[in-house]
Amino acid sequence: MTNDSVKFDPGISKLALNVHELVNNVYAQMMSFRTINQKRARFKMFASKIERYMQNNINFYTGCLLWAYYLVNSNLDSPKDIEGNFAQNLTEEQIKEYDYMLHVNFLENYFDSFERDMLYYAGKKYIIPKRWKNVLSLYGEFLELNKGFTNLKKTSDLILPEKLAQINFDCDILTLVNNAVKENNLELFSSISEFD
Repeated sequence: MTNDSVKFDPGISKLALNVHELVNNVYAQMMSFRTINQKRARFKMFASKIERYMQNNINFYTGCLLWAYYLVNSNLDSPKDIEGNFAQNLTEEQIKEYDYMLHVNFLENYFDSFERDMLYYAGKKYIIPKRWKNVLSLYGEFLELNKGFTNLKKTSDLILPEKLAQINFDCDILTLVNNAVKENNLELFSSISEFD
């Protein structure tokens, strides 16, 4: 990285957990059982882990939104090259097959399922936090506006959703992102009240 460039990922992607894979594995196990009691026991065993993975993903998306906001607003006068964008290495064929909304759509659909399954399998009423839905919706819009980052080369190419662009964050974003990476802790992003 040079003075004229910034990182696409400041190091937060390595902290994201694969909720999609976890949920698919848990439900595959549940479906292999014959009795409802076995299925309930399996779901209860993994419910808190699934919840933790969902929260981790929301914190990851929060960090991505904050990083994009920082890149755009700190380089308005002199746009910089963005280094390390994985989507820049995709071929035309790969871009056609690239479903950049896969994980966002999965989580959005799973929110309702998790609420229902908590009631059915665990006997508990559970409401997905409004913040999670807000972050996921905003991140989905961000992905759509930027077409999965396939054309992203400079900070000036980044398009922020209008709602995100209008926020005045009450924190030092660069310090927060650096601390999250240094401490391997995406939970630090849960303190951002602007997404509540």
